[in-house]
Amino acid sequence: MSVHLRVALMGPMGIGKTTAIRTVCGNLAVDCDVPNLDTATHAKATTTVGADFGEVDLGDGDKLQIYGCPGQERFNFVRQWVLSSSVGVFVMTDLHEPDAVAETARLLAEVASSPSSPMAAVLVSRPATHAQIDAFAASLMQKGAGLVPVLQADVRDRQQMLDMLQVLASMLSLKDEIA
Repeated sequence: MSVHLRVALMGPMGIGKTTAIRTVCGNLAVDCDVPNLDTATHAKATTTVGADFGEVDLGDGDKLQIYGCPGQERFNFVRQWVLSSSVGVFVMTDLHEPDAVAETARLLAEVASSPSSPMAAVLVSRPATHAQIDAFAASLMQKGAGLVPVLQADVRDRQQMLDMLQVLASMLSLKDEIA
């Protein structure tokens, strides 16, 4: 019997969700990028208006499906649809942004309220020191986000992204053992 596991990538516009999926899945990635008409909000040339998708073959017919949620709030319904059947979520952030703690805490709360109860981790996708990551994690706890792993990876590096997916898989395995 084959298993299809769904992992979601969430975060603000331009954080690297589409890049991460392309990095991991290569030519098997499908994206929904269109020209960005809201350059006042973000100078990025293109933006995602649906759910990006990629798939990783785990062998024996098992697949890991990776969905990237659009970062704009007007596409919240897409994010809710993806979350509804995801077992794991990376909330991606740039901890150097002034609203990073509040935005990450808000997205973590959204994940926590999802009926599917996916396992969540924060993925810092921009360069940061260990001290900055530790301080960010502490700030998330103070905001009420609870104890959540805060990891870092370069979304353009396939091995780093595969390592992050392995961490999430290990978290899911532990969750299943505890339950």
